[in-house]
Amino acid sequence: MKKILLVIMLFVVSNSLSAQSANGQTAAKYQGLKIVFQLTSADTVIHQTLMSQLKNYYSVAPDTKFEVVCHGGGLNMLLKKTCVIQDQIKMYADQGVSFVACEFAMKKRNVTKEDLVDGAGTVISGVLEIAKKQQEGWSYIKL
Repeated sequence: MKKILLVIMLFVVSNSLSAQSANGQTAAKYQGLKIVFQLTSADTVIHQTLMSQLKNYYSVAPDTKFEVVCHGGGLNMLLKKTCVIQDQIKMYADQGVSFVACEFAMKKRNVTKEDLVDGAGTVISGVLEIAKKQQEGWSYIKL
């Protein structure tokens, strides 16, 4: 009976160490990534999906840098009056995710910086920001 318990304990410890090693290898594999997302959709389901994706990405690559550039309909995600994920944006912004609104889109829609959720910033041009990030080696993802 003692041998069986010993084997079970060794199995459990082995699996635990193996899982920890795999997570460490995964984090190392994705170290140094920089990703810029372009958000042009006002669809709140897409906004919520982005938050789920960020949670997943951080679980395997916590050192990844992210920037979410919002323009067109995507600007709605950063507006206090239309945002359904304000707490999550603030939480991820506090972790280093950059959420930025295009000032050209803001001007076209008569939006001020005060209209933006906590944790959001601005850039002069969403498209130019994305192009600059790509030039700096950031990977581009369109949402």
